[in-house]
Amino acid sequence: MRRFRWFALVLVLALVAAACGRSGSSSSGTNSTTSTSGADTTAKSPNFGDLQDVCQPGKPSGSPTQGVTPTEIRVATFADPGFAGRPGLNQELFDTADVFAAWCNDRGGINGRKIVVDKKDSALTNTKARMTEACAQDFTMVGGGSVFDQDGVETRLKCLLPDIAGYVVSTQARGADLLVQPLPNSIKSLGVGAMNYMATKFAQDKDHLGVLTGDISTTKIVADQDAEAAKAAGWKIVYNDQYPAAGVTDWTPYAQGIKSAGVKGLIWVGEPENLAALMKSLKNISYKLDFVRTDANHYDQKLISIAGDALSDRNVFVQSSFYPLEKANKSNATGQYLDAFKQYKPDGKSNTYLGLQAWSAWLLFAKAAKACGNDLTRTCMFDNAKKVTSWTGGGLHATTDPGAGTSSDCYALEQATPGGFKLVTDNKPNDGIFNCTPKNVYTLKGDYGKGVTLQDVGQNISNMK
Repeated sequence: MRRFRWFALVLVLALVAAACGRSGSSSSGTNSTTSTSGADTTAKSPNFGDLQDVCQPGKPSGSPTQGVTPTEIRVATFADPGFAGRPGLNQELFDTADVFAAWCNDRGGINGRKIVVDKKDSALTNTKARMTEACAQDFTMVGGGSVFDQDGVETRLKCLLPDIAGYVVSTQARGADLLVQPLPNSIKSLGVGAMNYMATKFAQDKDHLGVLTGDISTTKIVADQDAEAAKAAGWKIVYNDQYPAAGVTDWTPYAQGIKSAGVKGLIWVGEPENLAALMKSLKNISYKLDFVRTDANHYDQKLISIAGDALSDRNVFVQSSFYPLEKANKSNATGQYLDAFKQYKPDGKSNTYLGLQAWSAWLLFAKAAKACGNDLTRTCMFDNAKKVTSWTGGGLHATTDPGAGTSSDCYALEQATPGGFKLVTDNKPNDGIFNCTPKNVYTLKGDYGKGVTLQDVGQNISNMK
């Protein structure tokens, strides 16, 4: 059972903007707490990217709600680094929380209240227990995520705990109440910018599309959504398969199946290690795909290092909403994010898309909480977060609409090569590196489940303080 769960976990991570690189230690406690502040709050800029006065000093008073005192704000961040099957899993969520708290507290905190991070290590199977702890002590959840988040969502809603999420996975959590996502993972719509690009660049392949994913309900839902959108756009699917969740030792049969079906373009929903193995098997049988379209979690050095020269055809395309880490510099938000890690946690896991996504969540929280002034309540903070309808995390990513929770109509493409990732520049960008148009969003017609609501657990938002 544990072996199955480990592979299932890796597959589920295909649904989030996951790691581009891993570094540093992965130690963490089940319920560790951090509160970091510096002595000088005046010499450091409170701005981040194009966001002004993210954090600031003040003279707060009173304790308007749980987790808020005259001196601090207690915030829960979830991750799974304690999972024995993959130690350090999503450690970057904890590291990002540490760095943001240190960076913000060094600039005065939120109107003078310092951020205290309660790290909730759900270790894959302990989400509900950690959520019960958060319900008892924390003001809100920020910048985290649990692979099996469906196990904690009802508990979270019963105690009226808002979540400014780093990521969400399950349908129950993705569509839940009291949730704001800086980069929404909608259950009602799908970003299809990359497939629009493929339809133009590889028009000859419209009758030769394949879909391949792991045999796990969550990833099969994503693959089914991709297939629905592709069919609606006129693609003909000639190959649709799943590989065992327990792993594959020889990818040759899948490569042969792709070849036998005459697949020219492939939608892949999975993880970089397995895609790398498939690409090597395709190369071994001398079969070349025109393209492989995959998700942002494949912006990962593991894909490059494992696949090697199997990427020499430059036919693996990664759809992304982020400004590339390889283009970070002192003058952009991505560079500022990396600089914060260098200053406050140089051995932390910084070079990951999931870390960038978590940082965006922390910025959104800071903006929403700041607007409440001294009277910081859950209702005020959540309402302010829901009012945000145009968001880039200070320039970290394409414009999104956290308030509506809809898919972004902007995308960028990265191309995987043996020498690393390269930004695709012929996708007709019209907003910096991003191609933005309503045509890049497809409204799903199928029934893929629904999120948990306050009504489902016998609660009402009017009870939130």
